[in-house]
Amino acid sequence: MIFIVARIYRNRMIINHPEYKYYLPGLSAKLFGGFGLIMVYTLYYPGGDTVQYYSDAVAINKLLFYNPELYLKLMTNPHDTSVFYYFNTDTGFPCYWRDSHAFFVSKLSSFIVLFSFKSIIVANLLSGAISFVGVWKLFKVFLSEFPSIDKQLATAVFFIPSVFFWGSGLLKDTFTFSSMGFFTYSFYMIFIKRRKVPWNVVVLIVSSFIIISIKPYILIGLLPGVFIWIIHNLIFRIKGSIARTAVLPILVSVTLVFGYFFLKMMEGSLDDYALDNILTKAVVTQQDLKRDYYQGNSFDIGDFDANIGSMLMKAPAAINAALFRPFILEANNLVMLLSSLENLVILLFTIKVLFKSRVFGFFKIVFANHLLTFAFIFSIFFAFSVGISTSNFGSLVRYKIPVIPFYIACLYIVQYKVDLGREERKKLKFEVNEQTKGITLISA
Repeated sequence: MIFIVARIYRNRMIINHPEYKYYLPGLSAKLFGGFGLIMVYTLYYPGGDTVQYYSDAVAINKLLFYNPELYLKLMTNPHDTSVFYYFNTDTGFPCYWRDSHAFFVSKLSSFIVLFSFKSIIVANLLSGAISFVGVWKLFKVFLSEFPSIDKQLATAVFFIPSVFFWGSGLLKDTFTFSSMGFFTYSFYMIFIKRRKVPWNVVVLIVSSFIIISIKPYILIGLLPGVFIWIIHNLIFRIKGSIARTAVLPILVSVTLVFGYFFLKMMEGSLDDYALDNILTKAVVTQQDLKRDYYQGNSFDIGDFDANIGSMLMKAPAAINAALFRPFILEANNLVMLLSSLENLVILLFTIKVLFKSRVFGFFKIVFANHLLTFAFIFSIFFAFSVGISTSNFGSLVRYKIPVIPFYIACLYIVQYKVDLGREERKKLKFEVNEQTKGITLISA
């Protein structure tokens, strides 16, 4: 049924939008990831988050038919631990009732499970199909700016194994990554393209709400890149270098003040990720995840204190860990081995692009385009945030999912720009040589 609907939609859209040739392959990757995920959580790691989310969703749906009034209260009111008493032996008891972020995923999953024919496999396939819409939106943003490298961008967004595996199924990462796609697309349409602004404002608010409700730190990770994206776009709209130089400090100051007050205003929703708590939260989480009970899947970038200076000293190690670890020699099970092979490819690709662009050329290209600037700043800042607060490979593989598509897309775009520059220089040299030959012949 999913493929029938998707095929009809693809056939209708591809007439005017040739990029829809990637629609079914991208969707297939998501469905494969959702199916593979549930196979891992039933055969390799019995239990796991996706099984618990499904069980919670079943209990919530039973509550709908057992007591619709309590169900409506559960779904619309702010979360508190009293929700445990909404349930009984007839409905079953949810596992994540204490955790507001995890229980929000259970509530979202309940809508999907309601149409899953009582099958956890079908529920995972449906979640993959639904979340693909947000991923497709992200692809369209990159494609709008760089249509010449559609194949490479499709690879970055759809076909990175860890992303379509851990980003499908009934998991936090599925909902947050899809919401990030909607967030990026809506922001792009509002501030860059200025199309369908009212509708995209609604989508931006809803996607932000979902991200905050599940993983607030993702929104915090998006903010620096978003603010720089706005500044970059506004600066390049101003004609004249003197005017740009005069306006830049004002824009930066206004953006920083707005960002500060925005985070202060959102403290009630951010909980442990509020400004006053986030540094302490990072230290506590990092120290907890490297305990012995994580069965040797931990790594250590060194101790640091809950202050910005101490954390910045660990920035290179944190970013390296988020982007390229676990290394092959650090893998001690099949899942980690597959992840390490993917990381090796990303590392080699990074070295290749840096070598071709001669390092400084890399940053020159990155900061010449507003979307590329946003993607790179988000990738590095979020990689730092994940690397500094995570010391467990099992968690790291999932936490860094939002980084990978943006980072790989950056590498592909920079490589394209470098190759394009070389072709243009060759063409110019050829034209100059031809003109020189012509002048020589005329002179003769």
